[in-house]
This record gives sequence, C-alpha cells and structure tokens, in this order.
Amino acid sequence: MTAGMPRQVVTVGTGVAILGLTSFGYLAVVGRVLGPADVVPLTTLWVLINAIGPALFFPLEQEVGRAVAARQAVGLGARPVLVRAATLGFALVLVLAAVCAAAGAPLSRWLFDGEFLVLASFFVGGVGLCAQHLTRGAFAGTGNFLRYGVQLGADGVLRLAGAVALALAASTQVGWYAVLLGLSPILAVVLTAPRPGRLLADGPPASWQDVGSALGLLIAGSVFAQFVVNAAPIAANVLATTDERARVGVFISALVLVRIPLFVFAAVQAALLPGLARLAAVDDRAAYRRRLRSILLLVSGLGLAGLLVVAAAGPWLVQLVYGEQFRSTRADLIPLALATAAYMLALVLSQALISLRSYRASLAGWGVASLAFVVALIVPAELELRVGGAFLTGAAVGAIWLAVAMAVRLRQPLVSPARAA
Repeated sequence: MTAGMPRQVVTVGTGVAILGLTSFGYLAVVGRVLGPADVVPLTTLWVLINAIGPALFFPLEQEVGRAVAARQAVGLGARPVLVRAATLGFALVLVLAAVCAAAGAPLSRWLFDGEFLVLASFFVGGVGLCAQHLTRGAFAGTGNFLRYGVQLGADGVLRLAGAVALALAASTQVGWYAVLLGLSPILAVVLTAPRPGRLLADGPPASWQDVGSALGLLIAGSVFAQFVVNAAPIAANVLATTDERARVGVFISALVLVRIPLFVFAAVQAALLPGLARLAAVDDRAAYRRRLRSILLLVSGLGLAGLLVVAAAGPWLVQLVYGEQFRSTRADLIPLALATAAYMLALVLSQALISLRSYRASLAGWGVASLAFVVALIVPAELELRVGGAFLTGAAVGAIWLAVAMAVRLRQPLVSPARAA
C-alpha cells in the first residue's frame, strides 16, 4: 500500500464514521418513534436510496475518478471530463423522473404503504446522490479526500439533526422523516462542492473514450451489484405474510446494522479505483499487485471483525440500537455478516477489474452473483434464513467468480497505450 493510502483512508474514514454513526442514530430515532411495523416504509426508502442511487450514479463517480486520475498522471487538466459526466448524470436523472412519474402510484402502494411524500423523497434523494457521486469522483481523482470526507459527514449530520428535531416535536409522520433522507444529499453538496473552475483545471476536450463509452456496462454491473446487496429487504417485503410484517421491520433494521463494515469499507473504496488507475496508467505492475493484495487483506480483516462482533453480541446490539421490540437471533445475523464480508471482497475485485477497463468481466461477475441470489431464494426456509441465505449465496458466488476473472486479467498487460485515458 502506498504511503499516501493510509492518510486517504483515515481522512475519508472519518467522514464515513460520522455518516455511519449518524445514519444509525437516524434509524434508531425513527425506529423508536414509529415502531417495527410503521417504520417499514422508511427503512425501505433508506435501503432503496442507498441502492438505486449508487446503481445509477456510482458508475459516474468511478469513471470520473478513474479518468481524472489517469489524466493527472500524465499532466492533463480534467474539467472537461466532469462536464461530460454531468451531462450523462442529467440524462440519468431524467430517466429516474420518468420512471417515478409512470410507475409512482403502484410503487408507492407496494413499497411505501401509499405514502406519496416518501416516493417524492426517493426521487429528490436520487438527484442529490447524482450530484454527490459526480463531485466525489472529482475529489477522489484529484486526491482531495478532505472534501470527500466532509461531504459524507455533512450528509449524515443533517439527516440526524432533522430526525431529532422531529422526534422532539413528537412527530409520527413517516413522510417528514423521509424528506430528511431526500434533502440531506443535496444540502451536503451545496456545503462542500466548489465551483467547477476551482475543482478541476481545464484541459483537452473529453471524448466518449474518456468517460461514457463504457457507462452502460458500468451501470448494468452496478445495478447487479446493488441487487445483490439490497434485494434481501425487498424480498423480505414481498415474501412476508401480513402476520410477519413486524418481523420484516426487525430484519431490515438488523441487516442495516450488520452491514456496518460496508460503511468502513467506503473509506477504502474511495481511494481504491483512482489509486489503481494511476498505477495502471504508468504500467507499474509490481506496485499494482502490492496495492491490490494489501487492500484484499485489509478488507478480509474488516469482514472477519464484523463476523466476530455479530457472533458475540449481535442480538444484543440490535436491541440496544433500535429498542427492545427488535428481537433477532444469531442464526439470523451470522449469514448476513458472512455475506457482507464476501460482498466487500467482490467489490474490491470488481473495482480492480474496472481500473484495468475490464468492464465486461466485472459485469459478468455481478450478473452471476445476482442469478445465484435468485436461485437460492427459491429454497424454502424461515423468512429470515431464506432471505439471508440468498444474500450469502449471491455474494459468495460473485466473489469467487470475480477472483478467477482478476487472476486471468493479471496475466495480461495492465493497460495498453492505445486505451489509456
């Protein structure tokens, strides 16, 4: 791992820690105010905002971060890259708006108990996440991880402060708590993003080869990746009977808690792709392998730590955070912890493939993982074990497939001069 990597991880990690703590503070507040059954539309919104938004817009961050880092490695300004990516982001926002307008009523009934304000907050949150991922890509590509971390922390603090204010006002309206999730990403961008002229230096015009030529593959891969990590709560909603409604609320809340390592991993992920892209751009094979190996070891340790905590005190932690009504078992939680660890390893390998522009290999890995999730979901079992087992199967199959793809890719040259950004 390079000398700058620990500092980058600590800087972003501080923002991630603040976002994680405030996010769980937000969920703890709404869980105690609304209860296990009534909190379901809100926890579903929380999961969807953290699934659909990244599925559509994280590829923009990936490509902006990779292209900006690659340009800087050879001394070129990268502002045209951000402008090109922003145009693509606007087009994706229009697609999201069309989907919400066309299918808003059934989506609201099916996922949000008919709460229209929750659906509107979902769209607003998507707009905010588009802006966040664009600016974070620029931050990561230029090594400006201080702004990256501050934006993460600001997002979390804003939503928690709003939730506390509503709770003190004795509000039990799900819609107003949802508004906080929608507005906080936009406000965080306003507070942290400078003007484009100050963010990136001007440079040669950006072509579709610089950013956008592989966007369809990246979005497809990102959609599959988000499906693997976020389909479990949706599946629980669909499969649950009326009598199991409260159990769904407990399961989703516990899943959010068990996935804490993913928040910590975000600190590594922010610097992962741009760092590997820089090494690939100058064809430093030895340094590339060393960095990838170090990150895989770090993430493996993070996943193991999460598993040990869940095995030792998982059910107690769920009740501590959400309240005594939220009862779970180790048998329910341990598959979720194992799945989280496998999913993080798959993410590292996927990002490494993308840094080498092996977009189709990354997409194939997540496609196979998604198929494995669906197949495993067919196996009959108790609701929590059935859905948690599907998550574990999908994540494990994806990690194995991507590991094999990465081993094959590393036998070839990193990036040919003709394909360098």
